[in-house]
Amino acid sequence: MFQQESGVSAGSGKTEAIPPARRPFQERHEKPFTRQHTVTDIVSTLKSGVGCGVVLVGEHGAGKSFIAQRALEQLGGDHLVVQVRGSSIASKLPYGALSVLLNDLDASHLEHPLMVLRGLTQLLHAKAQGRGVVLFVDNIHDLDDLSCMMVAQLSAGGHVTLLAACVDLHHVGGDIMGLWKDDLLRRVDLAPFDFAETAATLNQEYGGRFSHSAARALWNASGGNALFLHSLAREQIKLGTIVRQDGVWVLGGRPIALTGEVRDVVKARLNRLTPGQRDVFELLALAGSVPLQVLMRIFNPQDMDSLQERALIQVSHDHPPMVAVANPVTAAIVAGVVPPGRSAELRRRLTAVLSDAEQDAPRGPAGVAWALDCGETISAGTALVAARAANNASDPALALRFIEEADGCRQLAGAAVEAVQAHIAANDTEAARRVLHGVDGPPGADLPSGEWVALQLLRIELDLRSHGAAGDARATLQRVRERVDGESDGMAAQGVRAQVRLAEARLAAFEGRYDDVLAIRKDFDPQLGTETGILTASLLCEAMAVSGNVLGAMGLGKQIIAAAAAVPLADRTVREIRGRFLLLLLLSAKFREASAFIASASGTSEPQARLGGMFEIGQGVIDLHAGRLELAAPWLEAGMWQLRTGDPDGLSALATAACAYAAGLAGDEEKAAGLLADVAQPQGNSSWLVRRMTRYFELCALAELGQRASAIRTLVDEAGSEADAGSPATGLLFLSAAARLGDRQLCQKLAGLASQVTGHFAMLCLRLAEGVKDGSSEQLLAVAKDADAAGNAVFARDVARRAVFCANEAGNRIALRVAQRTEQSLDSRFGNPGNGLHSLTTTTLTARECEVAVRAAAGTPNRKIAEQMHVSVRTVEGHLYQVYAKLHVASRSELKDVISGPAASARIG
Repeated sequence: MFQQESGVSAGSGKTEAIPPARRPFQERHEKPFTRQHTVTDIVSTLKSGVGCGVVLVGEHGAGKSFIAQRALEQLGGDHLVVQVRGSSIASKLPYGALSVLLNDLDASHLEHPLMVLRGLTQLLHAKAQGRGVVLFVDNIHDLDDLSCMMVAQLSAGGHVTLLAACVDLHHVGGDIMGLWKDDLLRRVDLAPFDFAETAATLNQEYGGRFSHSAARALWNASGGNALFLHSLAREQIKLGTIVRQDGVWVLGGRPIALTGEVRDVVKARLNRLTPGQRDVFELLALAGSVPLQVLMRIFNPQDMDSLQERALIQVSHDHPPMVAVANPVTAAIVAGVVPPGRSAELRRRLTAVLSDAEQDAPRGPAGVAWALDCGETISAGTALVAARAANNASDPALALRFIEEADGCRQLAGAAVEAVQAHIAANDTEAARRVLHGVDGPPGADLPSGEWVALQLLRIELDLRSHGAAGDARATLQRVRERVDGESDGMAAQGVRAQVRLAEARLAAFEGRYDDVLAIRKDFDPQLGTETGILTASLLCEAMAVSGNVLGAMGLGKQIIAAAAAVPLADRTVREIRGRFLLLLLLSAKFREASAFIASASGTSEPQARLGGMFEIGQGVIDLHAGRLELAAPWLEAGMWQLRTGDPDGLSALATAACAYAAGLAGDEEKAAGLLADVAQPQGNSSWLVRRMTRYFELCALAELGQRASAIRTLVDEAGSEADAGSPATGLLFLSAAARLGDRQLCQKLAGLASQVTGHFAMLCLRLAEGVKDGSSEQLLAVAKDADAAGNAVFARDVARRAVFCANEAGNRIALRVAQRTEQSLDSRFGNPGNGLHSLTTTTLTARECEVAVRAAAGTPNRKIAEQMHVSVRTVEGHLYQVYAKLHVASRSELKDVISGPAASARIG
């Protein structure tokens, strides 16, 4: 156990009392924390004796002090730790940061730097009493020159091992910089948390899983800054913006609130800027973005360069280059604290340097809102363009503000379209219908074709959100088609026709009419250079996958995702295509590709609005199939509760069914049954494919709850219906589950259906059918191995059970042992004690024989087994004889190798 001998608080000059002894690190910090590997690496360097030490580099709030303290706590009792802290006040005084240590020296030691060095060396060696000395200097960039020189000399001379922290290494004194340049001081950069680190930190700090939406919202708002993240999380929990539901944290119906501690943190960071830097930062926060050349006419380029070096602002690669605040949430806070008078002054400074052409150039939503705040008159056309941009950026409230406050905007043809779109995005369907009702009369007939069609397509979108309204949607679409067909050709008409084709494909996919989706391609080949073309291609991709062309669908899907990154798209469009592609990856059992897709899409700094609802539960479904139930359950439950808060994609029932399946696999029958009861309750309207996936998980959960026979019958029946309807991929999903669960009569059907589908999963199903038909445990074990390698341990487990049965039927003792070991290894993934006995109770032994076998394998004598089961010893011996014969074992030791699980754990009967 180590002792900290002295320390200095920031800028106070006061000595901190450090207790002489502390509890061991393991007792004080049992809870894991993010970047533990960084701490371990730092400790290793400090103990190695190589070089002078480590310098941590990161922006304010990056967690430098936290990482340093964790490293110091792990050093152990063979080190003396001395802590000092640089500050702006101490930097103005000679030896200011070292004043506490110098107070222990005789005055004669302070006459010359060499004497100071000698005195400090003697003092530290005396305190260390033979131990190594670690000197931790926080804010080393704020050391005065003499302190900097002294720290460098102590480090270079080997008297101390240096652990330092700074915001920017280039602002550190020359003596310390020299150690780094000479490779004597190791640099460790602490970048902002990525999304995975943010989610892990939140889960560890607050207990319980954060939903994808909640974690993403906090990550986007904090910019990955550790200090900002925790301030923001505490504030949102206190305000009820983030709420706890059954042990998980979800984002409520309100946006992140930028008040209280969060605002104070941002204001404190703002106060550290120079007046010139603050002017630049505040103007950009209010304007949203400004052309670089315009900004250089107003401000000193050095102030702009300084802000860019500190990653507070960023310059785009557009033409012309645009400058904006790097963190949009920080920009929103700063814009909210600028006084009205100062805001107006900054507005005058900007408009004074704009040419007439620049004055008339399109402005972003933030710039238009700023103009309205300053009392400027905004044209109706400008307001409508800004409203469309706000809707595309998932800001419906701002879009409605532009429509309502700009004179004459409501009278424009496109205003109703943007208003309805905004109300739908805000989940206010009643308000959206009121707007539509207002244009249903004679005035609506005078609308231009493009706007009228757009409104009718929004009407269809509203209908699809309601149960039983599909007929209304089809009727509306027929009216739209009749009007469009009666109009003359032209570029505008072509664009409208493309929108109608998209609506027809969307409705057909929603209802599961995939032949109709594919038929659209005969007279319309969507181009991936337009938003309409990308959306239509996405629906074609879904139709191809469900119809069996999985390989072609995956190839097209990757092209669509790549095109979406190159074409400016509305948030809702990106959300739709990403969510659909993720669902198709899961349908096709491409779990490793799905996990990589989730990580890459989630890891971008884009807003959560650009990720589909499938991202809430996608990783949970992946972990479920991989047998990682301890990870899957929290993911799925967090996603389920988040989707119950808001579910624009109709995925709530799917999430609940997946949760039920996970609970069933884990042996929690009561929880699984309760979740299945929730699935049976009325839910939001879902697309055909989502409903089929929901049904699949529901039936698999029922099979785990002891309703295996009825579940198999239903799976077979529904697989046949799917295949007959031209959806072999979903049919294969159902039929493969029935075959794995124990129906040996499905080999021919499974092989026939698998031959209609391309891809790795279909090939596994074909090999499964062949292995069962041939009764070959070796073939089945090879299938199980490949399925497990593909991330589908559930499939592998069930196939291994079939292999055990086949080996036992063939009387092949060697193959039986191999199959049993494989099955037990896979069963152990799921943590359900009943899993290890499953194949014995359903395919090999009777329930009574299984009970006797389990007790015997546990070492219980025959007489004791007879007493426990209330039967005679002769009956026990008879059952054991049958067990040995059926399992091809000759002793209790061999029986123990076959059965791994205590008697109390067996679910028998």
